[in-house]
Amino acid sequence: MTQPLFDLDLQRVTREHYITGKAAINFPFPGVTTGGWHVTSYWDRDSGVCKVSLAGIHFPDTTALFGDAGILDATQLLADRGWESAGRTTWMADHFRAAADMIVRWALSDSQHCSVEIDEWFPAEMDRKRFLDLLSTGMAELRSMSKSDKVSAWLSTQGGQPQA
Repeated sequence: MTQPLFDLDLQRVTREHYITGKAAINFPFPGVTTGGWHVTSYWDRDSGVCKVSLAGIHFPDTTALFGDAGILDATQLLADRGWESAGRTTWMADHFRAAADMIVRWALSDSQHCSVEIDEWFPAEMDRKRFLDLLSTGMAELRSMSKSDKVSAWLSTQGGQPQA
């Protein structure tokens, strides 16, 4: 049986299995200029359905690459938008971690196309640098998995290179 691409509720969200990928990228975190473009595609409060990908379930566990960088307690932010957590803490990747997780997922796949567009997703220089710095922390681990060349080649098409 094929693994589903996402969960339709928040029941399995834990610190280890935080929300990542496009659900996190498209969550409108307050005070940021990145992400949040297609919020209703993933967070439809009217229907009560969310489409969330979880680290370690739908996405690879990237703790060895990025530690706990960019994993936030989003419980109150979600409650403010009508998503109750039944007393549990709801963890979500910020936009930088979610994009980095997406790149790792792509790097480990057979796909030649990466859907992350650095200039589009992180147009401000400060945001772009923050994202590239995070990605650079995982390059040694990607190198040990023989995936750093794939990521470096993709980065060259994006006009950026993380520090090795």
